[in-house]
Amino acid sequence: MSLPQDLIDLVLFRLPVKPLLRCRCVCKGWCSLIDSNAFVKKHHKRMIECSTRGVIISGFDGKFYLTDFESLDGGGDEAVAVPMNGPVKSIVSGAEFFGAANGLVCLSKNQMNELFILNPSTRKARKIPSAPAYFPRSFDSSEIGLCGFGYDHVNDDYKIVKIGECHVKFRGILVIVYSLKTNSWKRIQNVPSKNTQFLGDRGLFANGALHWFTISGIMDFANIVSYDLGLEMFKEIPFPPHGTFGRSLVPVEESFGILYNYPSRVDVWLMNNSGEGNLWSKVLSLKQAGPLGPFSFVRPVAFSKCHKNVLLEVDRAKLVWYDIKRKRVKNVRIHGIPNSFESYLFIESLLQITNDKEDKLLQKPSQDNQGKKEQKKRDGFLSKGFKLRL
Repeated sequence: MSLPQDLIDLVLFRLPVKPLLRCRCVCKGWCSLIDSNAFVKKHHKRMIECSTRGVIISGFDGKFYLTDFESLDGGGDEAVAVPMNGPVKSIVSGAEFFGAANGLVCLSKNQMNELFILNPSTRKARKIPSAPAYFPRSFDSSEIGLCGFGYDHVNDDYKIVKIGECHVKFRGILVIVYSLKTNSWKRIQNVPSKNTQFLGDRGLFANGALHWFTISGIMDFANIVSYDLGLEMFKEIPFPPHGTFGRSLVPVEESFGILYNYPSRVDVWLMNNSGEGNLWSKVLSLKQAGPLGPFSFVRPVAFSKCHKNVLLEVDRAKLVWYDIKRKRVKNVRIHGIPNSFESYLFIESLLQITNDKEDKLLQKPSQDNQGKKEQKKRDGFLSKGFKLRL
């Protein structure tokens, strides 16, 4: 007895990425369906709505590891991180994480001269063409050299922005933008202010724009410079009007926050993504003498779905769940990761970033699965059942 195609589509649509990748090998029909643009977009939208997230861990051993976000709150069970091996291993080995946006991740090598876009869920990666010859290849400690990765929702495109100080052909602070859709670079307007000093080389993506911490003017006026990926325009965003002590920008989920590092505590502020009310809101205050104990560095990685708990990365050495109201700490145990690491979130997805010739990372289905053999395998596969999110 064969199952109706509509029922098969519904079941597959509700599966997470990992079992879907295995389902590609069942038969040619399933493989074609799962690989289709319509299915990928529909499934990606559901992953965003269900907040189905993975965690990519950048180890100080030069390797990358993956684990499920839900497994980090397993009621005391130890989560397992899987190293990124296989064909993609040579790409991620020794790379630097530069940002995550809408299901994809950007990695950098060789002083940002080698860039890659990676889908951690499918282990597919794409090497980005080199920047135009007029763009600087190296920077000394006094020169500007920046990079950022984000998603342009206006044009449904992923973009990489590079900013560099040029003293030869085009004088000033040059800005070039790579488009995944066109697979090409283009030069846009220079950074408006000549007196702008950028702090940190990584642009943080949030609300369709990349953000950098800057200081400008004689009085070292601090601000945030934002580049809108859709409008292709720079603008300035003010800091929260509450002190200036030890400010730093950090990635939080697929957005960013500001840390105020006081001697006795760290305050965490997040940008309001709704566009209504105050631009900033203080969400957390962590005391040095509190339940975390003494720490040199702390960063919120993600909030639980109920927003009552926050996952904290402490001293780049451990992850803990922190109960915001009760001020309690629960350690997260992850098997298989190095002692020092950084952790980032991404949305799990089937998004395709390679063409047919580049697609060597997923096993193709057998050409012999036809007719009754295909149908028998499909029915047997479904009869085993899956845990679905309804």
